Amino acid sequence: MKTTARGFTLVELMVALAIAAITGVVVLQVLTTYQTRRQTVSGSNDAEINVSLGMFAVEREVRMAGAGYTVDDGTVGVRCQNGINIISQSNAYNGNAPMPVRIIDGGGNAPDQIEIMRSNAEQGLGPSQLTQGMSAAIDDITVSDSSGFSKVAANQANGTRTLALVVAADPLQLCTMLEVTKATPVSADAGNVDWFLEHSAEDSPYNPEDPTVAFDTPMTYGLGDGVVNLGNFGIRRFEIVCNDGDAPSATNSCDLKWYNVLEESTPTMANTESVASQVVDLQAQYGIADADSNAVSQWVDADGSWAGFLGPQQISRIKAVRVAIVTRSNREGGAVAPTSLVLWPDDALGDEKTYDPSGGEQNYRYQTLSVVIPLINVIWSGS
Repeated sequence: MKTTARGFTLVELMVALAIAAITGVVVLQVLTTYQTRRQTVSGSNDAEINVSLGMFAVEREVRMAGAGYTVDDGTVGVRCQNGINIISQSNAYNGNAPMPVRIIDGGGNAPDQIEIMRSNAEQGLGPSQLTQGMSAAIDDITVSDSSGFSKVAANQANGTRTLALVVAADPLQLCTMLEVTKATPVSADAGNVDWFLEHSAEDSPYNPEDPTVAFDTPMTYGLGDGVVNLGNFGIRRFEIVCNDGDAPSATNSCDLKWYNVLEESTPTMANTESVASQVVDLQAQYGIADADSNAVSQWVDADGSWAGFLGPQQISRIKAVRVAIVTRSNREGGAVAPTSLVLWPDDALGDEKTYDPSGGEQNYRYQTLSVVIPLINVIWSGS
């Protein structure tokens, strides 16, 4: 029996091709939509994670601000009210009263910076007493107990410094920050053990070869004065640093960084530690209380009379800090952001603060987070 093989007709082929083309277009549109939504969700999630990481770090440090610098006797508050002698990459701190938190206002809509002063020592926040007086400002120090200084050698082996704050019994006297380069136990009366703390100028940016040259008012300390272990914290600053060295814009990449301003005077992406990525704004305000009160009655920017280094009376009125952080996603093809994002609203204690993206900056999705952080050590000190 003879059979005849039959193929597809031209019409059938054209119909099949049309169906395949329509199916391909539909699938491509679905994949494109999915990819766009996935990028949007992923970018928004990344921005949300980054803003949370940044705020977690800032809040943790602000809450601990002042540890080692405050006195919990209800009278003195912050130690060294007339200033601290500090030699460092920048001598701007010499003679200024310590500020547990200092805000550097960016001016206009530029990001602010936040500095923290505190001890991160495992022990020794209460001062060890000097058991011998100093005859000259260059003299080494003998104290009544180790206060954690017994770990100086181990810290040095790990590349970590051990800083100390020498404080006078008189709170109106200047304090001195130095680096303990060697700690040695020595026998004392009645079987006690004192500790001899050396502060050599060799390989230490904190110890001047001649304090009488480095400081306007070099200090010597005597019996009854004390030494507080500051750990290796120094003075840490939170600052937004961008890969091109400029302010955040639509075309660069910026991280929230933190670094010790006593050892690094020119922060870059390479020489500082990243806290969170794609951070484009950091705003902060002081929460000011009336005299003899711990309740915030006003929020103020760090400008005008509240700019720079403040005096003891102003410092004692700062009871909290209000912080806002803004992060963004990867750049998208068109404008997706509103023209204004509220960081905190207008209320009876302060004015509204906004972040206002424009032009290419609107091609990003943003996440904002604002928090009020009490200065626990300052409040507990009763200052």
